[in-house]
Amino acid sequence: MDTLQYKDIFISESLEHLDVLNQMLLILEKNPSDSKSLNEIFRTAHTLKGMAATMGFDQITELTHQMENVFERFRRAGSPVEASVIDVLFQCLDMLSLLVDEISSSEPKNLDVSPLLDKLKVLEKDAASAAKAGTASASAPLLASLSPGEVSIDHLEQIIANSKDEGFVTYGIKVRVDIECSFKGVRAFMAFKALSEHGEVIATQPEAQALQEGQFERDFALVLLSKKEPDLMRKALKGIAELESYEVMELQPRDVQGFCGNAVPVAKLQITPAKDEEKVQTVKGETVQGRAVQSIRVSIERLDNLQNLVGELVINKIRLSQISKQYNLKDLKEALAHFDRVTNELQDEVTEVRMVPMEHIFNRFPRMVRDLAKENGKELDLLMEGKDIELDRTVLDEINDPLVHLLRNAVDHGIESPEERLRAGKNRRGLIRLAASREKNHVIIKVVDDGHGIDPQTIRRVAVEHGLVSLEEAERMSEQEAINMISLPGVTTAKVVTEVSGRGVGVDAVRTKIESFGGSLRIESHVGQGSTFILRLPMTLAIIQALLIRVGKEIYSIPVINTVETLELAAAEIKFIKHREVVLHRNSVLPLVRLQKVLNVPTDVSPADLENNNPSILVTEVGEIRVGLLVDEVLGQQEIAIKSLGAMLKGVRGFSGVTILGDGRIALVLDVPTLLQ
Repeated sequence: MDTLQYKDIFISESLEHLDVLNQMLLILEKNPSDSKSLNEIFRTAHTLKGMAATMGFDQITELTHQMENVFERFRRAGSPVEASVIDVLFQCLDMLSLLVDEISSSEPKNLDVSPLLDKLKVLEKDAASAAKAGTASASAPLLASLSPGEVSIDHLEQIIANSKDEGFVTYGIKVRVDIECSFKGVRAFMAFKALSEHGEVIATQPEAQALQEGQFERDFALVLLSKKEPDLMRKALKGIAELESYEVMELQPRDVQGFCGNAVPVAKLQITPAKDEEKVQTVKGETVQGRAVQSIRVSIERLDNLQNLVGELVINKIRLSQISKQYNLKDLKEALAHFDRVTNELQDEVTEVRMVPMEHIFNRFPRMVRDLAKENGKELDLLMEGKDIELDRTVLDEINDPLVHLLRNAVDHGIESPEERLRAGKNRRGLIRLAASREKNHVIIKVVDDGHGIDPQTIRRVAVEHGLVSLEEAERMSEQEAINMISLPGVTTAKVVTEVSGRGVGVDAVRTKIESFGGSLRIESHVGQGSTFILRLPMTLAIIQALLIRVGKEIYSIPVINTVETLELAAAEIKFIKHREVVLHRNSVLPLVRLQKVLNVPTDVSPADLENNNPSILVTEVGEIRVGLLVDEVLGQQEIAIKSLGAMLKGVRGFSGVTILGDGRIALVLDVPTLLQ
């Protein structure tokens, strides 16, 4: 059987396992004696090894196997894991990530794992020396992948005898796979994993490597230490397909020799077919108990296609509504009422399916922050909140880079060095908080640090030096206005340019990216106390509420999220300040922008008449600044399905996509932040 058909599943699950390994290793670094984390790391590495061996990815198999040996030695010794060992293990995880990327891209990268294997072998020997020095407990269970060839029968008998005194029962388990089983190694691995949930597998026959690679005829055996009833082991095995039979027996120390020597089983337990015909299904001639499938994996491509089809339905719904109004067709109106309800429900369901917990990107950051802090000599903790808050997958993909920028800036020149913090009367360990919350149809993400904050006076000086503002303008600025200038290109408070930050592009890139899909960025900071970056994001980008506007003879669409309010003013109310049109609104001066001029839309109206027309004004908010957009007419609010501009027009400033109106016309969707740059 061609295993490459399972490549996508392997990649997906491998990335999940690598996330778990990173998280557990970070916990182990903070608490080197945490046996629970060490056990979880071992189990996850073992699972990854089994998957890679089945698929034939030798480098991943070899590297995880050697990592497993290191974990085994530390578990056996019961000693804390040193910082130097943690560093090497993180290097191994980085290499595993590169190897999975290589499989995903199908492009050879000529990766060499031998230097890491050498480091791991040295660590294994060091840990083994510690174990021989007496740090290991003779009664401690062996590790899950230990095979009879790695330890003498006498040693196994001693372990079983000692474990019995601690309340453990030793089970010998023999399994036979179906004669037509295509993936013997997979079935053996599934049995191994299922049994490991109930205790410690201390020996296998054949050896673990051969077992996972399917190098056996039809029979394999395991020795399990557990405090649970044997029925639980039988139940676990019963749920695995393509097993012809299995047996579970209790072993005494004297039984080990016979069991490991393939002795005849005491009692053979055949899988009993279910009697309820309605709950029975047949797989390759084997009758097994049917179980309901609670969830399935669906590719992102299929979800995107489904979202596009829903978008087409929304467009046609609007078209049919207009036809119904135009011809006043009663029967069509009644049918449309039901169609509208079903379409809305379908849209809600598809949107819900595309929602992904923030955890999927949040879990990437602890490792990154840890590495950056170590490189910069900083001591800090990363606190994450709201990982269960959900966001559309497309939006989630878009915010990864902005969050990376903000976290890197917080580590590099937000949090002070331990010495600086102590001199300032702070805890030597800094704190960065990454928090997500939901607010109506938006998600709010905050990146908060308790560092030295942003000094408005420094920002003013840098802005003047770069020619962004005059000295007089800088002096007139409020502290908040000065802080907001940190997001302008070239403005930075860093004294030294590093590989991480200091070039004045990080916050500028964040604001540009966030505003490009209808979000906003707000900055709060207090000198000596820290900074807070607040991202306000739309929950979805595919189908949104928008205002339709007319500029000349053209129809455009503006997302409601970009609009604060609409105004109807007489032309006489528009004034000029320094040759720029403004209007007095709510006791403040609102700058105006004529979209007809910005978009260069042809018009039959003379410039003089254009100035005297009574325009409609859309008050929009770009960052902390409000601007009034002068349009000829506001046509109303409508739900629209946004379509991509395509490869030829991708990246054109001022437009984020297109939509199809109910009458079949095309309307460009305006990207207000980039339009006004």
